[in-house]
Amino acid sequence: MNILSGYMSSGYQGSVTLNGARRDLLSFRNVSSYIMQEDSLQLYLTVQESMEIAMKLKHSISKLDVQKRISIDGLLHNLLLHDKRDSLVYNLSGGECRRLTIALELVRSPKVMFFDEPTTGLDIVSANNVVKIMRKLADSGKTIICTIHQASASHLTNFDTVYALTPSGQCMYNGKSSLIIDYFSDLGFQCPEYHNPADYVIELSLGEYGIPIDTMIELARETNKNDRHIINQSANSVPVIYSREYSSKCFPELCILMHRTLLTTFRDHFLVKVRLFVHFLLGSMFGIVYIGLGKSAMHVRDNAVLLFFCVMFMTYVAAFTMSIKFPLELSVMRKEYFNRWYSLSSYYISVTLVDLPVQIFCTFLFCSLIYLLSGQPLILFRISMFLLIFIVTGLMSQAIGMLVSTLCKGFVINTVIVALILMFWTTYAGGMIRISDTPKIYRWLYDVSFMKHSVQGVLHSVYGYDRSVLPCPVMFCPFGSPKVMLKTIDMGENLYWINVSFITSIYVVLKVCAFIALKYKLSST
Repeated sequence: MNILSGYMSSGYQGSVTLNGARRDLLSFRNVSSYIMQEDSLQLYLTVQESMEIAMKLKHSISKLDVQKRISIDGLLHNLLLHDKRDSLVYNLSGGECRRLTIALELVRSPKVMFFDEPTTGLDIVSANNVVKIMRKLADSGKTIICTIHQASASHLTNFDTVYALTPSGQCMYNGKSSLIIDYFSDLGFQCPEYHNPADYVIELSLGEYGIPIDTMIELARETNKNDRHIINQSANSVPVIYSREYSSKCFPELCILMHRTLLTTFRDHFLVKVRLFVHFLLGSMFGIVYIGLGKSAMHVRDNAVLLFFCVMFMTYVAAFTMSIKFPLELSVMRKEYFNRWYSLSSYYISVTLVDLPVQIFCTFLFCSLIYLLSGQPLILFRISMFLLIFIVTGLMSQAIGMLVSTLCKGFVINTVIVALILMFWTTYAGGMIRISDTPKIYRWLYDVSFMKHSVQGVLHSVYGYDRSVLPCPVMFCPFGSPKVMLKTIDMGENLYWINVSFITSIYVVLKVCAFIALKYKLSST
């Protein structure tokens, strides 16, 4: 089904024809839709919101007129979802989710619809409803291609044509569903009375009756030979090009996606609240442990350690948050992008822009607690520089998490790779070992380490720019002078804006790489 629908465009041999002509895959996707086995839906939208957003994306409009709302109502009635229109998708049953998936694709009114095991995982009532809906769609003039396992006798009668495969992938029957019993009966394989014909065909294919299936395969091959001959004759003909029935406008599309992402982001209370709680908890914890140390010359070294661990916290939390969050959205995005809901650039920009204020607010919350509780200088330009370096560090770390989660499959692999990347560059951050104490062969790594640039920027926002000598409560404080402290840890040169520019450049490069990787991943599915 993945090959026929075009979802898998490589990794197989042969060709797919459409009405005897070579299929142009890109244009074919304009008139086709693929309903996958897994219902990939936005869980924190209502049924009505899901339909309205799908309609807006189809027409690239920000407001629906009366006619389009009537069309949505009709679809919901036909698919038995009208009573659930105000329910969150999260609260729908399996059958209701399946019908909503169909309704969302019917907004585009595709001519061809592919269904991958639409009744799998559903109870008998829900499965019957789905099969009846497919029958109605076929009667309305749409071409319905469906794979189905364990079909009941009533399900089988709803299909016009049945193409039965053996476990090895060989065709054993290709014909009308109403003739399937007579076909095998003529071959000497009589279906027992009161036995489900679909189950009987499966049992035959598995050899449960001790009957070799080679004969059935050969007969089916002879039956299909004429059709294959026709296809081979016309396979080199000019492919039919299907134009898109509606134009895609970038800005309205971006606004619709941003609105949807905002709704789902702030309704997902667990993820948002957890992010806020973690930043509040760790900010309070670090601030209380190191309370007031930033004012004293006696604790300059301790304060530098605090700032180093703050950079580590921001880097790790931002990267792991994105490496966990982004893959959860990929399944929905992959399905919608394949079915031509929107362009990849619109989706990517909307995800980036919507998450931006959330990440900035979490950073602001953490930095405010750390800065005030640990007694850092209350000077506006230092506060602004402190916040800025942490914001760009957090965003850059998010880009690392997004790129890794795009390239890799599986939560465990993502976690391991992100941890390895961050731990490697943490070693060359300048907080654990001084640059001058590092073997010369490795010192160049500090120049390209984003962690070192972040730590250096944070330290200079607090101790740089000719800060005066700190008060010493004892007779002698070796790091009473901020210049001496910065020089001691080999970060005496003030490169704050170079640090910010370097981290920002890495952020931009990583975001571009993540976009390219995502586009390649979708095109090579």
